[in-house]
Amino acid sequence: MKSIKRIKNSIINEKLLILVVIVLIIIGLILWLLVKKTKDFGLNFTTEILGAVITVFILDRLIKKREEDKNIPLKIAIYEDIRLYTTRYIGFWIETYLLSVPEDPPKDISDFFSKIGMPKILSYLHLDSEPNVTPSQKWWDWIVHNAKEFKVNGEKILDRYSGFLDPEIFGHLHRLTESHFNGCLIMIPAIRQSDNIYKTPRVKVLGNYSIEPMEDDFKAILGLVNWCENSYNDLLKHKIDLLKVGAYDDYANRERIKKPPKCMIPEDILKKEIEEVNIFRNQQK
Repeated sequence: MKSIKRIKNSIINEKLLILVVIVLIIIGLILWLLVKKTKDFGLNFTTEILGAVITVFILDRLIKKREEDKNIPLKIAIYEDIRLYTTRYIGFWIETYLLSVPEDPPKDISDFFSKIGMPKILSYLHLDSEPNVTPSQKWWDWIVHNAKEFKVNGEKILDRYSGFLDPEIFGHLHRLTESHFNGCLIMIPAIRQSDNIYKTPRVKVLGNYSIEPMEDDFKAILGLVNWCENSYNDLLKHKIDLLKVGAYDDYANRERIKKPPKCMIPEDILKKEIEEVNIFRNQQK
């Protein structure tokens, strides 16, 4: 499939040269087959053109193959960095879902990273609760820490391999790095500080401090997953201990120990905070 795509791209990029070669061959065939006086010249001309084309094609293939072989260590390094980034992103958000949402995650990764999956976290994740990390901390800090890591690590990959990344993959990484959703997560401490200054009550679930991920965010992470899967198959013959991108099923199919989830906002706290918000709004009228 990749070879066909590469051939198509070559034809598109070299269409003027190909057109010139075809015209020259047609001229040679006419001189050879249709004009008696130039029969010998036409035969020689056509033969020379075909010989040159075949020689250039073979040399081009050999040079490209040599360049590809030289770039294999670089390709493996790029794969490993993007694989780690993608695996970390998938693992973090599925873990967050399992700890906060009282529903089983979707069966398929494309459903999880869509409007019917991941955004449910925003309705249930209680920011005053604690994730399963050491040292212990609240989600206020843990989610900001991870959002910053996704931005910084994405920027490192873009800077390190900017001249070597496929434009589509560059776009996916850039999208996640500069995501408005991720930017909102990083701004949570500022929003919280503002609430404290102006004594503004807010229900302490993630959705009250952040926008939902956008459709392009979902396309970006799914695009990276697809790229990792394809690249793994291409690079495995060069590095037999190559690791795959984290499998969605390995995360999503884990059995939950506690129900309701430990980081889901408790019903009594939810009611209390909603009442505080309503009282505040009535006072502002």
